[in-house]
Parts: sequence; C-alpha cells; structure tokens
Amino acid sequence: MFMSSFQRCFSVAISRLILLSLVSLLPFIGGCGEDDNPIVDEDDHVEEETFHADADGFVLEVDGAEVYRQFQGTETGGLTLGVGEEIEVHVVFLNALGAEIHIGEEEDGDEHGHDEEEIFALSLTGYDSAVIDIHLSEDGDEHEEEEHEGEEHEEEEHGEEGAVPFEVVGLKVGTTQITLQLLHGDHPDFTAALPIPVTVQ
Repeated sequence: MFMSSFQRCFSVAISRLILLSLVSLLPFIGGCGEDDNPIVDEDDHVEEETFHADADGFVLEVDGAEVYRQFQGTETGGLTLGVGEEIEVHVVFLNALGAEIHIGEEEDGDEHGHDEEEIFALSLTGYDSAVIDIHLSEDGDEHEEEEHEGEEHEEEEHGEEGAVPFEVVGLKVGTTQITLQLLHGDHPDFTAALPIPVTVQ
C-alpha cells in the first residue's frame, strides 16, 4: 500500500514538472511574433527608402537651344566653342520615357516622404584641361577655383526649371571629352554611358 501511494504521488509530481516545463517553453516555441501577425502593416517595419533621381539620359542646352542629347546609350551633337570663348551649358536630365526630370521638383519630398531637400551635385571629369576649363557655380555667375585635369567638379545648386548649369571655356584648338555624373550625396545616381564630345576651334 505504501508503494502504491508513493508511486501515485511520484507520478503526479513528475506530471506537474513536465507540465510546468512545457508551459515555460511555450513562449519560445512557435509563438506568433510581430512579423507573423497578418494585421501588422509590413510597411511599418520597412526603413524609409533612399530617394534616387531615375535618369536614363540628358540633354545639354546653350542659349536655350539643344546642342547635345544622350539617351539610353545613343548620342547626337556635341559642344563646340572658340578659343577664348565661354559658354554656359544647362544640363536637363531625362527619364526612361525621354521626358525631362526637373530635379528641383523631385526634391520637394512630398511624393517620396522626405521632409528635407535632397542634395544633388554635378560631376564633370576626364577632360583635357589644356583644351578646356570648366566652372561650376551656384548662380551661374560666380566661378569656382580652377582645378586640374581629372579632378572632380561639383556644385550643389540647380538652375531654373531643374536645369543644372556649368560653364566651359575654350583654351586652345583641339578636341576632348567630358564624363558626366549626377551625384546624390556621396554616390552617383546617374553616370553618362558615353563621354560628351567637345571641340574648340
């Protein structure tokens, strides 16, 4: 009789121990986390995406007339100027449909959820500094200091209607090319597939 009572108490104690162990493990086994809840909006967990200017090409304008166009790997035209001549060039970027992208409008942030203005800069490199010189300025009138061939020129302001201006000065007769990039912070949002041809005559 003693053994029977002992066995019954022992099995009850073991059963309780097992039950307690299972209950304490339940939160760690297959519990529904916040990620598994179908009611939770997944967008709440996605970090805010970085805005990029989706450009597929660009045009260069001088005195309001298009002189060069590069779009999806094809190009027409080029820059031509005389020795001692300075021309102001406006860059207008194009989207995948060939329509103009007005960077000033895309910086507003309403559509993309950005409160602060996006900072874009133009980078022009790879040209022969003996043939041409390039100036980037905020207002189109104030020139930056001269820089050597291969060094990057940048500006943080865009011109009217989203066009980004820069000036080219002809130094001597010859030809050269300019590699163009649109920088967004510390990375390029757009890199021209082809270098821009420049002729000084």
